[in-house]
Amino acid sequence: MNFFTLLAIPLLCHVTWGCCTPKQWSGNMGYMVGTNKNGKGGLEAGSEKIFYDAKNTKIASFFEVYLDGKPYKGQVVMDYEKRVQYVVVDGRCNTTRLRGEFKEACVPKGSKPLSDTHMGTADDSVDITVYERSFKAEKTMGNAYFSITNKLCIPVGETITGSSRGVGFMATVGFTGIEPGIKDPRVFDKPRECSRFVEEIDMDPYEKFGFANHKMSSLF
Repeated sequence: MNFFTLLAIPLLCHVTWGCCTPKQWSGNMGYMVGTNKNGKGGLEAGSEKIFYDAKNTKIASFFEVYLDGKPYKGQVVMDYEKRVQYVVVDGRCNTTRLRGEFKEACVPKGSKPLSDTHMGTADDSVDITVYERSFKAEKTMGNAYFSITNKLCIPVGETITGSSRGVGFMATVGFTGIEPGIKDPRVFDKPRECSRFVEEIDMDPYEKFGFANHKMSSLF
């Protein structure tokens, strides 16, 4: 059981309810995921540079991750316009057909605002709203607490707890360095390691390789 399998299904299947992030932005995401299966613990920690483009329905990320102490490095490109997905892990690439529709990064339906607060000091602060949402899908259930800025709806952080198929998990996610726009659209190009041949199969790259990623966020 890998960490992404625990987290992906309940957090992705949402309907827009609240504000949405800007149409184009880039930023950094850091995360840690801990699991417990029959008393045996697991740990994944990593960072990603994320590029989000709702105007052209594309998402890209460049990641470095440690899975139970073993390092991995790579990138992911999801091009919904071409319906192609590229996943590179340590120089190996999988090119597969991208299923489903692009979902904008928005506060999902059923999210409950818990508090309006701020980060920083009174003279130098950012106003945020903290939300809570419960999720349940198949044999997975849990709760997510996430915060976004009141201005522009920028993700700040998230804590996720729950269980899936008998495995308990807890994840913490933080976002920094969010900047508007996409300065270099080449981040969405086909990686040089990848073939133009597209496998017509349903494959979740994160489930295949065992990495958690930006999909841990309740927003997108």
